[in-house]
Amino acid sequence: QSVRTAKDGHYAVWVRDRREADEELKGRSANWLQEQKILGVTLEERKLHELIYFDETGDHLDIENWTLCSGSRYSDGSVPYACWRVGRFLVSWGVSASALGVLRARAVVS
Repeated sequence: QSVRTAKDGHYAVWVRDRREADEELKGRSANWLQEQKILGVTLEERKLHELIYFDETGDHLDIENWTLCSGSRYSDGSVPYACWRVGRFLVSWGVSASALGVLRARAVVS
């Protein structure tokens, strides 16, 4: 489930224009982001961002770190994260309390 979807119509979000997810949110868990009321990208938004970034630059996002897609949750509460590695887009899932240094949220303004 995602906090924002297009099921009720179009919407837009803005994120910082940078290749790697937000350094300022490095090592912050999805739980912490929620407590601080910091909105993060959903998995769907991260996928779309990848396509737009590639179309505009010919390159990929998150080649060194992972975007923590804190705007999405699986039914068990786990949170997806995404990156580009070895020529492909990867998605994995982790517990919402994970605060690893390679996980970085992308804050959104909607």
